[in-house]
Amino acid sequence: MKDSVGRFKVAIIGMGKGGLPLAKMFAEDPDVEIVGVSSRSHAGPGIEWAKQIGIFTTPDFKELFNLPRLDIVVDATGDPEVEAFLKKLNRPETEVVKGMTANLLWRMVEERVARERAANRILEEQMLLYNIGLMLANAEKSDHALRLIVDAAMNLLEMAAGSAALFDEEKGEMRMAVVMGFRGEKPPLHIWKVRPGGLTAHILSNNEPTVIEELDNNTKFDTSHLKDQGFRSLVAVPLKAEGKIVGILYVDDFRPRKFSGREINLMGLLGALAASAVEKVLMLERAEEMAVTDELTKVYNHRYFARTLLTELKRAERHNEQVGLCMIDVDHFKKFNDTHGHLKGNEVLIEIAKIMRIAMRETDVVARYGGEEFAVILPKTNKDHAAALAERLREAVQEVKFPGAEFQPLGKLTVSIGVAAYPDDSDIADSVSGLIELADQALYQSKSAGRNRVTVFRKK
Repeated sequence: MKDSVGRFKVAIIGMGKGGLPLAKMFAEDPDVEIVGVSSRSHAGPGIEWAKQIGIFTTPDFKELFNLPRLDIVVDATGDPEVEAFLKKLNRPETEVVKGMTANLLWRMVEERVARERAANRILEEQMLLYNIGLMLANAEKSDHALRLIVDAAMNLLEMAAGSAALFDEEKGEMRMAVVMGFRGEKPPLHIWKVRPGGLTAHILSNNEPTVIEELDNNTKFDTSHLKDQGFRSLVAVPLKAEGKIVGILYVDDFRPRKFSGREINLMGLLGALAASAVEKVLMLERAEEMAVTDELTKVYNHRYFARTLLTELKRAERHNEQVGLCMIDVDHFKKFNDTHGHLKGNEVLIEIAKIMRIAMRETDVVARYGGEEFAVILPKTNKDHAAALAERLREAVQEVKFPGAEFQPLGKLTVSIGVAAYPDDSDIADSVSGLIELADQALYQSKSAGRNRVTVFRKK
């Protein structure tokens, strides 16, 4: 019988695994009021939950029947003692729910809890993908975007390691861009060719993730490089944006794994989201690179050189550091062009630019200054060290046998170099143009003294 506000008065015996979810379900029903609960353990989570919302609790289930009104009693214990008591109970106004009826209620509760968990999991996954999308939209560099993606994939599948590789369509090769969680003795492959019939080609040819739940059972592909890292399972997602291959997202574990269809679908969604975001960032990076790169030689252009030199000089002034500058000219280049043509001359400039990138350090900035003239900015480098690096470059160029160089005045293709430095020459070179002018003066002295030499600017 409902009370004056239309609610059934309910008591629950047993607040363990079955009773607590049942009580929570009843608590959400506006037609039900839980007036009491009983549990032999008077300190369990069910009892604590009931106390927090003001429900009467007791360790003796018989006390529940002292409540002024009780419409329904649910036995969630399966205890023979409780069942025997309820059988003898002569209380027409109270309906007892036990046995199969109670089991049915439990199953309903379990199904409801399972549905709620599934709904919450889907919501969490959707929120995760949404948040990843927001972070990727703000990523300014491809390595930052890829690190976000790898981290998200590892969290989604709860896997110990992950990586991302970018695809170079022109060269037909992959380049590892991000590695997380690796612990093998051998370092992971950095660059590798895509071989027909290989694992990479298989991943790239599919639109769905490639799953290997146990690498030891795989006989189709060579996975020795993965086993070298200690991996036992793998999920690899091709990153494709509008039909264009961007790369591959990998997640790995050090134990065999089973993956559900839901997990694989999630990885597919993440892959689609990741591919589009990474491709946009890569396009921006390529555009930025083209804006600062000399089209012929692929080293930095004059605009980038001037901007970077100014930045380095300001930084050196702030931190009391040094900056070296080399101005470089290809000796008798006009004669080479006149003899062999501009196409051959361009080939020489391209090759010399390559030599410079190899001979100089990663921190040095190599640029084409104009025509056959190049410049190198040497951060945190004093004049003597700059001169030594310049000499190494000069020797590297003269050792190369350029076709047609035997007809040059020196019998080979060579370069002349002038060196200046900040703050060694700071009383004279107090600006970008000032330091360039001093290095140019030293370069002129190299050319005047017979070329194929390094001259360091000295104050008179």
